[in-house]
Amino acid sequence: MKTLRNTLALLLLAAAPLFAQPALAPLPDDGFVTLEQIVDDFSNNEDAALQKYNGMRICVYGRVGEVTQADDSEGDPLAVYMQLPDRTTPDVKAVFGADFIPSSVVTVSDDDTRATVYHADWAGNLSNQSSFIVQGENVAVRGTFDNFVAGDIILKNCFKLSPEALAQKLSAHGLASE
Repeated sequence: MKTLRNTLALLLLAAAPLFAQPALAPLPDDGFVTLEQIVDDFSNNEDAALQKYNGMRICVYGRVGEVTQADDSEGDPLAVYMQLPDRTTPDVKAVFGADFIPSSVVTVSDDDTRATVYHADWAGNLSNQSSFIVQGENVAVRGTFDNFVAGDIILKNCFKLSPEALAQKLSAHGLASE
């Protein structure tokens, strides 16, 4: 009986790795991840991904799928959904607060494809309209991981990296620039 129990214990120990979820790659010191990497982390091992990203300030690089007015209780002006090309649902929801948008007024097009920034002069007159984020473009967004809700990886207090900073990040991580 004792031999059977020991054999069973050894079999369970040998089989344990087969049932364990895969370990996640550590987060780089600069917090840079691709959209594909963070989505894979949450798809493969949600518990480990929550531990890996919890409260971390990260930079996610990927494709913009939708641009919309934020729907949170803090009154944030903009939410950007980053999506993988082969998926139809949002993967990362980046919420931009008013302090992180380089302007005083942001509008979103009726078809949720473009956020436009209007700059204000010293008298409060709006001028110098420019596109801020456009559906389909690849961007790097830095924000603080806040939650994983209904399939959305939520980042708060986000800002978009400048083209120069994006090029440096891509180069530093061995990725081709756009």
